[in-house]
Amino acid sequence: MHQLSVLSVIIGMTQLLLGASLQGRVPQSVTSASLSFPLSIDPSQISISGLSSGADFTVQFQVAYSELIMGSGVFAGQPYHCAVTRFDNESEQPQCVQPRCTVDHPAPSVPICDRCDPGMTLRYDHCKYHVPIVQVSRLADFIRASAASGEIDAVSNLARARIYLYRGTKDAIYGKGSVQNVADMYEAVGVPKSQILFNNTTPSAHCWPTPSYGPHCGSGVIEACAYDGPGAALMHIYDSTLLRPTNLSSFPHENLVSFDQRPYFSDDNNGTAAWNETTPRATGLAPSALLFVPTKCRATGANCKLHVSLHGCSVNEYYDEAVQHLGLEAWGELNNIVVLYPRIQPHGGTIQTQDGCWDAYGQTGADYAFKSGVQMAAVRAMIKTLAGV
Repeated sequence: MHQLSVLSVIIGMTQLLLGASLQGRVPQSVTSASLSFPLSIDPSQISISGLSSGADFTVQFQVAYSELIMGSGVFAGQPYHCAVTRFDNESEQPQCVQPRCTVDHPAPSVPICDRCDPGMTLRYDHCKYHVPIVQVSRLADFIRASAASGEIDAVSNLARARIYLYRGTKDAIYGKGSVQNVADMYEAVGVPKSQILFNNTTPSAHCWPTPSYGPHCGSGVIEACAYDGPGAALMHIYDSTLLRPTNLSSFPHENLVSFDQRPYFSDDNNGTAAWNETTPRATGLAPSALLFVPTKCRATGANCKLHVSLHGCSVNEYYDEAVQHLGLEAWGELNNIVVLYPRIQPHGGTIQTQDGCWDAYGQTGADYAFKSGVQMAAVRAMIKTLAGV
């Protein structure tokens, strides 16, 4: 994996295919563009957000890179390192208990486990579905120990972080209390309660909520809930200093360009090697992602912000739709926020990797949640390309 100091991004009059759109909208066209990196970005104004597996990854990235990331938006996520941590009085199971480790999915979903016996692991998604077992204090201890060993940034940086959390009341994937555990974890490692905003009252399912785009609130990945969730996240992260756009669907489409992710591939990007505990893990990145660069941010000395927005699983069903309809471009154009949408592709040998999920289960290696993790380092390198820091 290497970094590029100058990178040309080109996309020629192609159509973004909104394959998952239930609204029958006409695909938007994207104009060709060429940019030189790094852009003029204030290094103190870099943030991240995500949905589902992207939210899990957002928590990891905020904690591990707390010196760099000033705030984050977690749309239904689990606490740091939770998926691989065995809590008191919790049972174990073999790594390849059925229906995991089948011919179609030969690798275990939770290949590593903190405090498990050799060859044993945990129930998949125990932090989402078995919320009462989670011991936030144990997770906070792990964060502090990881910082002390240099695997992640100093915990003291989190005192300045601004955290937005969201869970819809009809979310059947992240159980009630699962996201509250994220809030409690952040408080336990020094984020002031006044800097944590948690919306858990909107009647949505597992989604990004929007004011009016998408199916009715309670069914979908992007839902019309009369609430601008992505905008609320940005407003909280940037401490209510942003201007509010009047039309979330209006933005200069020529400013949305393709971003080449190939420089950030791991050696075996698609995870084709037969799995064992020593197999080098795959980044799983798609060849390209999308990047929104506001008009004013194309100029030298613009002093813009940078926000990284992460998709969840089943990425191919809604990625382009999310990029164009979450409203982040409208917020970005008005407030000089560059928005990067990194993209994972279906890959590897687990149910999750083949669904294009970000890794929160150790499937990319035991260091998956550290700065050295392959996906963590890849996204960090993308930020380096864009912001020069």
